[in-house]
Amino acid sequence: MAISCRAPRIRGYTSIEWGIIVKKPNKLTAYLDKATYFIEVMVSSLLLVAIVILLLEMICEQIGVPFKVLTDDFESILSKAFTLVIGVEFIKMLCKHSAETVIEVLLFAIARQMILSHGDALNMLLGVAAIAGLFAAKRFFILRDSRQKEALE
Repeated sequence: MAISCRAPRIRGYTSIEWGIIVKKPNKLTAYLDKATYFIEVMVSSLLLVAIVILLLEMICEQIGVPFKVLTDDFESILSKAFTLVIGVEFIKMLCKHSAETVIEVLLFAIARQMILSHGDALNMLLGVAAIAGLFAAKRFFILRDSRQKEALE
């Protein structure tokens, strides 16, 4: 007699991860996933445009030609971009309900704090240690768990 390792089928749910029943993605979740990807690409593109404009301003300043396009400093632009990216990752976390998305949100939040706060050396060291710990958790717990699932299937 064969023993089945499969979870019981429940309508609207597909699998059990870490003892939690995971819902299968519906159309709204798929739409939100595409929308968040689009927003991430837009924020990245706008950051690239801001960097190019700042580069042109710097070159013109070195030459001696007055050229000022951006009214905000780069730190303000970066702060707004990080806030948007953290919001997008939070939406992903609410849609996917996985430990990996939680770690990504925490990574972005800690990176934002480290880059924009300009804290002392101890705060930077603690931030680096926190990011290293999150990467280690992702590597050893989440990726190992997904490999074990693949091996079972």
